[in-house]
Amino acid sequence: MGAFYVEATGVWTMLRNKKITALQMYCILMLSIGISNHVWLIPVLLQVAKRDSWVGACAAIVPILLWICVFYLIVKRVGNRKLTDMLRQQYGKTVQVLIVSILSIYSFVISVLSLRDTVTWTNVSYLPATPRGVLAVMFMLVCFFAARAGIRAIGVTSGLLLPVVVVLGYLVATANFQYKDYSLLKPLFTHGYMPMLRAAMDTFGALLELVFILLMQHHVSTKIRFSSLVIFAIILIGLTIGPLTGSIAIFGPFQSADLRYPAFEQWRMVRMGKFISHLDFLSIYQWISGAFVRISLMLYLISDLAGIRRERNRTILLGCIAVFTVVLTIIPMSDMKFFQLLKDWYYPSTVGLNLFMTVVIFGLVILAGNRKENPSG
Repeated sequence: MGAFYVEATGVWTMLRNKKITALQMYCILMLSIGISNHVWLIPVLLQVAKRDSWVGACAAIVPILLWICVFYLIVKRVGNRKLTDMLRQQYGKTVQVLIVSILSIYSFVISVLSLRDTVTWTNVSYLPATPRGVLAVMFMLVCFFAARAGIRAIGVTSGLLLPVVVVLGYLVATANFQYKDYSLLKPLFTHGYMPMLRAAMDTFGALLELVFILLMQHHVSTKIRFSSLVIFAIILIGLTIGPLTGSIAIFGPFQSADLRYPAFEQWRMVRMGKFISHLDFLSIYQWISGAFVRISLMLYLISDLAGIRRERNRTILLGCIAVFTVVLTIIPMSDMKFFQLLKDWYYPSTVGLNLFMTVVIFGLVILAGNRKENPSG
């Protein structure tokens, strides 16, 4: 029994310490940001811009490509070093603690919002009689063990889950062509250009979660290329535009705006021939896969930012974060207030926060590089 424990512990440590490839990193982010864009972003865009929402999502490609040009310079300067360690070496502990605190709080907020929305959707769709607390605890346990296993475990799991998620996405898109009327995407700008600009800003804010690459790149063994970042950002925008236009084409812009989960409602429309229908249970796989990877990643990043090396202390920290996340999840709040929180606070603030962090980190990294090149200055 003791030998088995030692071997299991060794395998666990090996998985936690091993690095991932850039492809695995993109698989993780595809599931994490993808579930956010499908579940949170689409109903927000439909609420703020109705028919013009898809144009706003398309327009977001301009600012995100400009942002990637600056972001790639940071990625290139940091290289395979840990960002927070580099900041501490160059600017001292105060700057490091400030950056770590902001990024940790941001990651924690994402984990709380993700778990709350997952539990709400689970209650509404297929487990209405199960207490929220039970759902939150059981789901968080799985995420806790994944985060404790390390980034390698999350990366391998994402690589296994993502192909099926993609196939199911194409399935729901093609199966519903019979119900779609793309003429409902027009006319545009009947209420001016401001709704479209708000949709573009919210889409841009969702895509700025790519900033988490800075917190993962020291775990990446292969090179992160500029072209891959551009392609990945375009794919993420496509993941938003596809179900967004599909929802408008099926339900119309105004009915879509009244739906809480437009992407899920599209699954309820799927019908193949006369005898195959009610395939909406397949959406459970998509949703749970994305939520699992997203929450696990946030938990892991918080523990990694803390810089704790001892396994026992790392486990205690992850346990505390998991408990606080569950407690905040089960605090009573109507879903209407939660949605207003996302629409009026979360997306607008993430744009400002991520842009601010990008500018600050860019300035610090460039200044650190200049110091290294000119030590006499």
